[in-house]
Amino acid sequence: MSQPGRNGFNFPCWSADCYASGGAQTSLAKMAQTGAGWVALTPTWYMKARTDSTLAAGPNTPTDDSVRAALHAAKGLGLRVALKPHVDLDDGGFRSLISPKDPKAWFASYRLMLLRYAHMAHDEHADMLVVGTELFLLSAPTHYRQWETLIAEVRGVYSGPLTYAANWYDFEQVCFWGQLDFIGIDGYFPLVSGDSKLAMKLEWLAIKPLVAAASAVHGKPVLFTEFGISSQKGAERRPWEWKDFGPVDLQVQKNYFESFIEVFGGEPWFAGLWQWAWETNPSAGGPADKTMTVQGKPALDVLKSLFARSPSPAPGLSAKQKDDLNASVQNALVLETGL
Repeated sequence: MSQPGRNGFNFPCWSADCYASGGAQTSLAKMAQTGAGWVALTPTWYMKARTDSTLAAGPNTPTDDSVRAALHAAKGLGLRVALKPHVDLDDGGFRSLISPKDPKAWFASYRLMLLRYAHMAHDEHADMLVVGTELFLLSAPTHYRQWETLIAEVRGVYSGPLTYAANWYDFEQVCFWGQLDFIGIDGYFPLVSGDSKLAMKLEWLAIKPLVAAASAVHGKPVLFTEFGISSQKGAERRPWEWKDFGPVDLQVQKNYFESFIEVFGGEPWFAGLWQWAWETNPSAGGPADKTMTVQGKPALDVLKSLFARSPSPAPGLSAKQKDDLNASVQNALVLETGL
């Protein structure tokens, strides 16, 4: 059986009240008009440096009232809502390299943040909670017990589906997929063979068995918790890069999405994707824009087609769906790899 679509957009906000602004509300309405089924809200907390052992809300962290305003507005528009808290570094470093001097203290601090959003997810009937994003050095087996305890505590507060957003290069090493409902991947896979749709498709065909294997091993569907690419020449080689590095190229963004969906979209373990990112500015994007948004660009038509043929499901999976998923994943893996 095919997974019903959990497709939509990340909707990042980097100020205290931007989610509650009129512009954000207008932008959410435009998002809903695309046929998207899901929106991921991404409140961000901060650390001063990657070796610090605490994190905290900062001036650019959306207030709880602001997050709730976006959540209520999205629900009113018929969108399902995921809460996807992030941790960023004040010095601009990568969150994947966070390596606290005192891991026990860090997890205690992280627990306070995550439980705050778990309670919000429960109180406001969010449809999914993401327990972490791109914490490469903290998701290895040495930290399994911390994650096991934390996830169990989250489940005591919030009964909905859980996932974790792993980097494209480390999803295989995450030690706690068994405690979650979905394998989450921030899928910024670099494609180096060329920018044509055919060249990209051939590379996706080589990547797909790795993702299928992870789904088979853990018995979980795969949700691409972030997926995107800027509209610049050469972006397929570094899809995670949001800075200005080349001339506008709308076709490369479109090819990246089309080739991926053609390869992954029909797989029984493919649960959907959340594009990075739909901007809170309703006027963002357009044909001269180089950023990762698809607003006003040809790639948006690709996503609209995906949304139209993959209606949003009820949250979670039934027992029969899980059994069917496991059987179909095993069959797909044999066909893909000969294992």
